[in-house]
Amino acid sequence: MITYWPTTQGTQLNNQVSNLFKKIYIKLNFNLYNKTSNILSIDIVSSTVKQELFKIILLELEILILDVTELDVHIADIYMLNKKILVDLINKSLLNFQQIFELSTIDTNVSQLTSLITYKRIFLEHKLLLQNLLIYLIFGSSADKNKTFIFPAGKIPVQHVEILLDNLVIQLADLIFTYFIIKDRSIVDLFQFLKSNKICRNTYVSARSIATFKNNLVWSNYALYHFHQPRIIYNNRYQVWIFSTKGLHCQYIYAYREHELGLLSGFQVFIIILLELQDFVLPKIRSILLLFGRVWIYLLRYVITNSLKVLLKSIAIVTRIK
Repeated sequence: MITYWPTTQGTQLNNQVSNLFKKIYIKLNFNLYNKTSNILSIDIVSSTVKQELFKIILLELEILILDVTELDVHIADIYMLNKKILVDLINKSLLNFQQIFELSTIDTNVSQLTSLITYKRIFLEHKLLLQNLLIYLIFGSSADKNKTFIFPAGKIPVQHVEILLDNLVIQLADLIFTYFIIKDRSIVDLFQFLKSNKICRNTYVSARSIATFKNNLVWSNYALYHFHQPRIIYNNRYQVWIFSTKGLHCQYIYAYREHELGLLSGFQVFIIILLELQDFVLPKIRSILLLFGRVWIYLLRYVITNSLKVLLKSIAIVTRIK
């Protein structure tokens, strides 16, 4: 039986939000290893550190919800300030993470986050990442007028809101730790930073293994931003990360994203054009190749058939002569 998210503010919504946060805190005791082929920056850290980072983000999100509720912020303000709210949530989570683990060996410069490809990718999707979730958690499902997701009015499944919350926590954790890994420092400095602060998994025991991970992470983020993201936007899909008993998984959900096409960079638009050409040209090439294949098969059968006829006639003539 499908349970739907409360439509308006009130006791029912408050209880549902409370139950949702309790549920995700329980999920943090599950297996937190990445079970997909996609690379996350948090793959390099131990489960304990990963769990603590998730908790920090959840706590900051709870504080954010309480602040918005107490200040009686209107839903129009959420639409207007969503990007700024997201920046504030990321910055506070990053600073708290550094303070809790006493990461004093690096200089914090939050503005460097904006230069990360992961940051650009996430902020292109900031409405899907935070805005819809905040509206559901604070105002109820009926307050969402954008109709980004294809659900009937007032019929937003609880599981959908749960997926959005899982996704927010995992993606922000990935962005925050990407900052520590890709920050301008040598591999040796990165190795010493991870080991001296005891936040690295035991499998990364050398500077070489960490260098390989960093290079793979940089390439993965580059490919996601320039090639993968425009494709899923063009297909009206959204990649979400979720917690499960077996580990971290990702899946795709439908989301109306036509308005994001105008926000793509020049190279991303070029990828879209290539996709359109692919959709137009490939069927034509496939039809031509299929036609040539049929003609070739017909000619081959004709040649083989006539050759056999000639061969059989020759054998018959030779037999008669004998």
